[in-house]
Amino acid sequence: MAGILVGKVVEQEYLWSCTLTGSNKEYNWAPEDPTPWCMVHQRPVKANEGDENDDVKPGHRLLIKSAILMPSAKKDEVTIVQIETEGYNKKTVIVPICAMKGGSDYQQYMDLLVPTKAKLKLLQGEGPINLIGSHCVDYSGFRDVEAVESEDEDEATDNDDEMEVAEDVKGKGDKKTPTKEAKDEKVEKTTTAKEDSGSKKRKASSEQTKSAEKKKKESPAKAK
Repeated sequence: MAGILVGKVVEQEYLWSCTLTGSNKEYNWAPEDPTPWCMVHQRPVKANEGDENDDVKPGHRLLIKSAILMPSAKKDEVTIVQIETEGYNKKTVIVPICAMKGGSDYQQYMDLLVPTKAKLKLLQGEGPINLIGSHCVDYSGFRDVEAVESEDEDEATDNDDEMEVAEDVKGKGDKKTPTKEAKDEKVEKTTTAKEDSGSKKRKASSEQTKSAEKKKKESPAKAK
């Protein structure tokens, strides 16, 4: 058995085999679902945990990799293995998958993937013939659940970022207001100072004018 994580899909792979003989000519491959997989703890759900709504249903695939015809098979006897399963659009498929001759054929590479339930049958010959492969159990729902959780986390993160940006902008706006007020106050003081300076200059000029006029009036009197 091997635990594989590919693209966030947890897959368990088991060694599989079956033997067909003259006395045992049929084999039914109809796997039962194992214990549901816990998405929170990433392990099989325990019996006392009940329904946590975090499990997914597994999918089953049978990969028949090779066939081995035993040396005890009758010489020159042709052994044929047939499979019966469900194909596309729920159509029944019945077809030979292996033909081997006793005394000359001992191993045959097959690499046949069976995605649904199937029946293997010794159509001709007495065998014994061994079929070897892998029983793959994948939890494809794991990817979907993780994707939903990831989207929720991303959305929450985006909302937090937007709130932080809004607070930063607001903080910067508050900081700018006192500065602007200070500038306005400074301008107002400068203007007032200029006005006071101008007023003083006008007053001094007026006083000088009056003094000059007074001197002119006094000058004729002295002349008499």
